[in-house]
Amino acid sequence: MDEYELNAYYYANVERVQHNAIACVHLENDNDETFWNSILQSQRPGVYYFITYCKDKTTPSNSSQCLKYKPYLSKRFFIGIDSDMRYLLQKPGLDAAHFVCQTYTYSWENHFCEAQALQSRFLAQCPERANKFDFVEFLTAYSKAVFKPMLLLLYCLKNHDYNFTRNKFDKCLPHQCKCKELAKNGALIVERISKDFEPYLNSPFAKSVDIEAESVYCEQLGITEENAYLHVRGHNLIDLVCYIGEMTCRGADVSFKNDILLKNLPPYNYWQIEKVATDINQIVHV
Repeated sequence: MDEYELNAYYYANVERVQHNAIACVHLENDNDETFWNSILQSQRPGVYYFITYCKDKTTPSNSSQCLKYKPYLSKRFFIGIDSDMRYLLQKPGLDAAHFVCQTYTYSWENHFCEAQALQSRFLAQCPERANKFDFVEFLTAYSKAVFKPMLLLLYCLKNHDYNFTRNKFDKCLPHQCKCKELAKNGALIVERISKDFEPYLNSPFAKSVDIEAESVYCEQLGITEENAYLHVRGHNLIDLVCYIGEMTCRGADVSFKNDILLKNLPPYNYWQIEKVATDINQIVHV
């Protein structure tokens, strides 16, 4: 019995130590706890014991750390991880049958940027700023701008081709913007993103890739031009959205990040979050 199996045995029996605990859940880090506890409480309310630290410092990422427990998971000890690009790549065994919960967006941050719910929260907290910025219009345009580059990246990841990498893709996604770029609901931000991607999309390599085939593949997974923004690197997306929101709410008696952006989970009205809820209900039996 190795270290991971021993730890898994202990965590699976954690309710004996933490009275009334439904299960122990291993997360990538403590920043993930708010998201996972919120969705767990909405589906299967009760006490959960979270493991949010990495024991093995040789493991390249915290998600890899979580996945080292995969052979030893159960309904009493399961993991919650960001999908990253795993969902797009259809990595096997990352499902409720193997006691793995994933975000089905790139990360939990993307869920808080879901356009319709974000705009509703914004209008509820800052009705006087209703005409200053429309997050639905911005994120729809942003999504269309990143869709083809995402398809090119997906092709490269599937084929182990380094002509276009995650690092190159992420560098085209800004974390901040200039105040003047907020005009027309961020049209200049989207224009800047599109221009940064142009050299890659117009390269001889990109023109040799069957982008339409990648589009059909993604559509089968539920990913389209309209929701591609939910599948880009979450840190880039949430940083930019937060920066825009703070500038838009400047002077108002409200914190965009705390009172709007991270206030509540979106409603269960889009497939990515519905799949998270479905997985939880399959794993947790109270």
